[in-house]
Amino acid sequence: MGQDCPPADTVQINPPQDLWSIPYENNWNGLEVMTWNVQEFPTSSNTVNYVSEIISDILPDVIAFQEISDIPDYENFASMNPAYNFIHTNYGSEVNPDLGMAVRSDCVEIVNYTTLFSSEGWAFAYRYPLKAELGWSCGDAAITIQLINIHFKAFDEGFNQRLTASQILADYIQYNISENIIVAGDFNDEIDEPEESNSLWPLVSDPNSFFTTTPIVGNNYYNSFPWGMYSSFIDHILISAELFDENTLSGEAQTLRIDDYTTSSTYQNYISDHRPVLWKILIDVIDMSTGLVINEIMNNPVNVTDSYGEWFEVTNIGPDTIDMNGLTLKDDGGDQHTISQVGGLLLEPGEFVVFAVNDNPAENGGVSVDYVYSNFALGNGWDEIIFEHPTGAILDEVWYDNGATFPDPAGGSMMLIDPYSDNSLGANWTTSTVPFGDGDFGTPGSSNFSDNGFMVNVTVNDGWNLIGLPVMVSDSHYQSVFPNSVLGTLYGYDEVYTEQELLINGNGYWLRFNEDSEVTIEGSELSILSISLSEGWNLISGISQGIEVDDIDDPDNIVIPGTYYSFGETYTSASTLEPGKGYWVKANSAGIISITFSVF
Repeated sequence: MGQDCPPADTVQINPPQDLWSIPYENNWNGLEVMTWNVQEFPTSSNTVNYVSEIISDILPDVIAFQEISDIPDYENFASMNPAYNFIHTNYGSEVNPDLGMAVRSDCVEIVNYTTLFSSEGWAFAYRYPLKAELGWSCGDAAITIQLINIHFKAFDEGFNQRLTASQILADYIQYNISENIIVAGDFNDEIDEPEESNSLWPLVSDPNSFFTTTPIVGNNYYNSFPWGMYSSFIDHILISAELFDENTLSGEAQTLRIDDYTTSSTYQNYISDHRPVLWKILIDVIDMSTGLVINEIMNNPVNVTDSYGEWFEVTNIGPDTIDMNGLTLKDDGGDQHTISQVGGLLLEPGEFVVFAVNDNPAENGGVSVDYVYSNFALGNGWDEIIFEHPTGAILDEVWYDNGATFPDPAGGSMMLIDPYSDNSLGANWTTSTVPFGDGDFGTPGSSNFSDNGFMVNVTVNDGWNLIGLPVMVSDSHYQSVFPNSVLGTLYGYDEVYTEQELLINGNGYWLRFNEDSEVTIEGSELSILSISLSEGWNLISGISQGIEVDDIDDPDNIVIPGTYYSFGETYTSASTLEPGKGYWVKANSAGIISITFSVF
């Protein structure tokens, strides 16, 4: 795809009158589908303006309308909303009103549309379903769906018609299972009745489909038809089962209680007798993967006050330059700042960018700052640092925890032991011991570790060896660490072997040498390490000190006993993880093991 996200041609949607502020906004990270019975549209002279107003607040990607009684008014309504493309049926019957759809022109394409089941007029009350093939895309994310808009026959006398229509739809979904079918509309019945009194049972019981409204039915607060003795939940969004596998659901459908903002009398008299129902689907293929890593955090300086001396650092472990302009920096509370810098805020591969509350080295403790934030503060005990893309995708986040698992230093930064490790785990962080500026400790704008201070000697044999990185280094290229290794022979393992360039602490590797030798590896001591294991065989390595396998922390008992193996000329059962060596280990499920060296 490759277009911008949000799209460069995004159409500004302005409310006609700005009467209400309905708190819902589409943030581009998925497809939003809304169904709305608009009660003999237009039910009053104000309806067109009011419905336009509501849509401008909610901003759904796709809207399925039922009960369009006046096509010229509907077309006038379409002309008032140029950000959407509109289609509709044309039955021309006041008794059987038309169905319509509206889709956002900047992210949804109407590929084609038609009516369905032309020979089944009785079952569908001669309101033939409107089907449209829709393509949603934003950035590299895309999905094609088949949206079916329905309006079933109402009341008890319509039971058999709804039952027949439900079976027709269930059969259609079964035989079109690969098409990402979404059925939205006024089903005119509840879905939580027992089989004998449930006209929608063929759909409710169909393993090929799922009512997204299931979690909220039965609670009158969410009723889509909320008035009087007939108050009920009769408007639904149904999806075919494969959508569960291909996409992540953002939760159940929502009934949008618009009448809470317009007042109940205004809504009933001038808008509709039904509330809209909305469901959102987060598309898995959204690829927001970057190399952005939160690498160091100074949340509690002592030589300057927090309001002057707080800072944190990010680095880029990916291959591409990252422009951080437009990203949102926030926590889990009310702190929020959108990054904006003339010319862009570029983070080159391998480089570091320092964010701070103050960019004056004479006031901030001696920190050279790349970007100054506002409306954001770092809690001394616990807090969150979150980078959010405009799509809503989280690019990186760290939730430190007041010393429960993360370090909790005063006057020193928390620093990530290895930028390639999981920075969500406190065990992968330590406290800086490098002084800077006015006397606090940290390495703002540079690698957290220097390549001196601790040495490990590793013996390797002629041929293939299982190796690991036993210290923390700024240059982890395998030929910098093992200069006598054979070029192009470093292989890691994650269900399959892949050629690698960089060594990561905790991972094990195959590496080839042309002769027996002893290699001295110099860096910063690695005394604590958390390792993520996959189910099955894993290649791992240890820390700067030898550790008996019985001393490895395995809280969930995922390691199969007796499956640690080293390699010389043959595989040998291992009782100790030696520094610089790699080892096979087998896990019965995915999880985390931890290695800690203590002198006590």
